[in-house]
Amino acid sequence: MKKSLFVSCLVSMLAIAPVTMAENLNDLSKLLSTRKCFNCDLAATGLVNAQLGRAEIRNSDLRQANLSGANLSLADLRGSDLTGASLSGANLAGANLEGAILDGADLRGAYLSGANFTNTSINTYYVHRTVGLLEAPVSAERLYQWGFIESESNNHQVAIVYYNAAADKDPDNGAIYLSRAIARFRLKDFASASRDAVFAQALFTTQGSVAGVDASQRLIDEIEIAQNPDSGGGGFGNVLGTVTSMLFRLFF
Repeated sequence: MKKSLFVSCLVSMLAIAPVTMAENLNDLSKLLSTRKCFNCDLAATGLVNAQLGRAEIRNSDLRQANLSGANLSLADLRGSDLTGASLSGANLAGANLEGAILDGADLRGAYLSGANFTNTSINTYYVHRTVGLLEAPVSAERLYQWGFIESESNNHQVAIVYYNAAADKDPDNGAIYLSRAIARFRLKDFASASRDAVFAQALFTTQGSVAGVDASQRLIDEIEIAQNPDSGGGGFGNVLGTVTSMLFRLFF
C-alpha cells in the first residue's frame, strides 16, 4: 500500500514539474519579447544584464532571480516579489517598487535613485555601495545597520550619510552618534568625532547606560591622543574593537 502511494505521488510530481517549468519559460519568453508580464512566474530565472528599461513586470514572482547588471530603469515592478533576488549592479533608477518585496535581495552596487519605495519591504544587508536607498521606508535601526556595513567596508562618507538619516529618525540613540564618531575619526575629522562621542556619552549618561558611557569615554580618550601625537600611547585598533563590540548591544 505504501509503495503504491509513493509511486503514485512520484508520478504526480513528475507530471507537474514539466508543466511548471514550461510555464516559467513561457513567462520568461513573454517578458523578453514584449517587456510586459503581469502575475508571471519568473522565480530563479537568469536575467543577467537584461535590458528591461520601462518594462512592466507587476505582481510577478522574481524570487531568487538573477538580475545582476540588468537595466530596470523606470520599470514597473509594483507588487512583485524579489525576495533573495540578485540585483547587484542593476540600474533601478526611477523604478516603481510600490508594494514590492526586496527582502534578502542583493543590492550591492545597485542604483535606485528616484525609485518609488511606497510600502516597499527592504529587509536586507547586501547594500554595500548601493545608491539611492535613503528614501526607502525603513527604520532608524535599518539605516544604522546599513551605515555600519558601509563603515566596515571603509566607505565612511556614505556611512555618515546613513547615520545622519538614522539620527533624524531616532535623535536620542547614543549608538548612532558613537558610530558616526568612529567614521569621522577614520576620516581624521577629529573635531566632529569628538563632538559626536561627547554627545553620545551625554545621552548614555542620561539613560543610565554604563556600557555606553564607558565606550564613549574610550573613544574620547583615543581622539584626544590622536590630536596630540606627542602624548604617546594610542592603540585605536584595540579601542575600536572594544567599542564596536558594544555598539549593537547598545542599539535599541
